[in-house]
Amino acid sequence: MASDQSSQRAPTKLAAERSKWVERIIKSAKQTYKLCPYYDKKTLSCFIKMMKSERKPKCDREGKFDTCPVFAEFIGEQYDKLVETSQVLPQDFRDLQIVF
Repeated sequence: MASDQSSQRAPTKLAAERSKWVERIIKSAKQTYKLCPYYDKKTLSCFIKMMKSERKPKCDREGKFDTCPVFAEFIGEQYDKLVETSQVLPQDFRDLQIVF
């Protein structure tokens, strides 16, 4: 029974670590950029949506990325890739851009 409790806590702990890291990277990005670094001002498009081949790559947030679910999901995916490959997690958004 104790192993059931520990197995339930592990995913929650990993999810908490992931969300904490994502929040830190988003905060770091906000300090560096006024608008989303993946936002094209000329076409009003989101490069993240373009990479995922979505039909409407238009950014509906006008480049504001502090609460953007697309940006947060993208950062979360980067976290998953880094953890899978056992790489060191960057502490800054600019470091994350260098890694990928």
